[in-house]
Amino acid sequence: MSNLPDFEQLFNTMLQLGKLMSQHTQQTHEERTATILQFSALNFIKEQPSATISDLSVPLQLSKSSATQLVERLVKLGLVGRINDTEDRRIIRLSITENGEKEFAALKKKMMDKMQRIFSKIPAKDLRELIRIHTNLIETLKKEQLRNQLQ
Repeated sequence: MSNLPDFEQLFNTMLQLGKLMSQHTQQTHEERTATILQFSALNFIKEQPSATISDLSVPLQLSKSSATQLVERLVKLGLVGRINDTEDRRIIRLSITENGEKEFAALKKKMMDKMQRIFSKIPAKDLRELIRIHTNLIETLKKEQLRNQLQ
């Protein structure tokens, strides 16, 4: 591959950026893990009403037991509710509660504020270019994922 040095540099810069973003946006490892997982879970449940724990475990890349533990914490916090499936009592559906909606909005605002502080340090033109590149990558990966599902 002729552009291997470019990919190596991209890989290294992505690792560095991830580490620095993490350091600048979170105080502790415990806070980062809980907040990001909770935010991701709430986002998924908000977008996929009536999802199951198995459904949730896939995009979060968690085992079913880890996803169950995460849901337990969210239920205890009053952010997520469990609903028995009307057709199969063995299936438990998840729903975001009113408190969960409020907490999701608060977490999103907190994350957006932190990102804005970081990204406000680069020119608007560069930010728009970064968004364009991310959008292009997302579309490319979605098309590839769809092709793989159809095969």
